[in-house]
Amino acid sequence: MPEDANYYDRFADTEQKTQKPERKEKKALSGEAGLSLVKVYGYMFIGLLITAAIAGGLGALFRYILGIDFNVDIDTKLATTSVIILLIALIVSFIALLVLSFVVPFQVARGRHSILVPSILYTVFMGIALSTLCIFIDWSILGVTFGITALVFGLMSLIALLSKGRLNGLAIAAMGLFIGAGMLALILWILMLVGFFSGTLYWIISFAVFAGVMLITIWDMARIKNIAQKGEMTNNVSLYCAYILYNDFIIIFLRILRFVLIIMGNKK
Repeated sequence: MPEDANYYDRFADTEQKTQKPERKEKKALSGEAGLSLVKVYGYMFIGLLITAAIAGGLGALFRYILGIDFNVDIDTKLATTSVIILLIALIVSFIALLVLSFVVPFQVARGRHSILVPSILYTVFMGIALSTLCIFIDWSILGVTFGITALVFGLMSLIALLSKGRLNGLAIAAMGLFIGAGMLALILWILMLVGFFSGTLYWIISFAVFAGVMLITIWDMARIKNIAQKGEMTNNVSLYCAYILYNDFIIIFLRILRFVLIIMGNKK
């Protein structure tokens, strides 16, 4: 996302004024650059796997304890204790995610320590935070949402890989969409206060935000591709780039899940 991208901006291409006139833009990824991108996406996949395993495991455990999808007698005391533990775990995980979201970029900027451990912790706490989805939402819906997210993410990756230049225009367009969506959200909030809810305005805001997220994701991917082309993809930078794409994937997943739940709800 934009605030995170600032930390690896120094690894991207230099400004146009510092480039040599005779320098030609690379049209294709070299073998080394391609391997660097495979490494980044591999790290991202491992992070998603850790998050999915923890979210799914905790979700299945609590569904069993609370008697969801299982014909078992519910131990009221155990269920109450489990809910309290879950709430505490969620609070801790949200605080940890907030702290780590500052720690990871800070360590990358300083370049002194590996971000492997904080990155893994980030995926673990994200799994705990998302476990509530596996508890209260049907797993088939989550599976469909994940599949759609993977297709959308793959399409955006393809667009970024085939693009030329740094795609700075996408960042500007995305920020414009976010500002516009923010203003519409304020109008919607005012309408809700006076007792009038506009469903059309709600969908306009939702799609504007989603479009902004996709544009920023493509922009992130293009910047990461430029880093790989320059040959500056160290292990720490690879981990951080994977961290950026991991967050982009999670955000897109949550936005698509929201749409799927609304559509499924309307069909009932």
